[in-house]
Amino acid sequence: MGTQSFKDRLIDELNFQGISNKEFASRVGISTGTLGMYLYRGSMPSADIAVKMAQVLNTTTEYLVSGTDKNISSNKIDTKSDWQKKEIITIMNKLNSNQLEHFLEIARAYKLGVEEPQE
Repeated sequence: MGTQSFKDRLIDELNFQGISNKEFASRVGISTGTLGMYLYRGSMPSADIAVKMAQVLNTTTEYLVSGTDKNISSNKIDTKSDWQKKEIITIMNKLNSNQLEHFLEIARAYKLGVEEPQE
């Protein structure tokens, strides 16, 4: 984790969340050419752009810029279960209220199915 650069973390987040470069650039308010400078040339964005990027990706600026976040332990950031939880949150954020209710019904049924029987 410590060897990743800003551009590596940004690429990882975009891939993980399934956001295209064009969509991301639009949501951040920059051109795709400017985004290309950050993704492929390794340029560092200004503070206000980095903050907006973090907001769009639902992460912290500190994580994007330095790879650390004092609110999250370094061991916790890249554990598989945390990435899985983050993926679930990303999916849930894209659902409308009806879809979310169905998703929760499925999750509750699954939980009941995998719980150990009480004796």
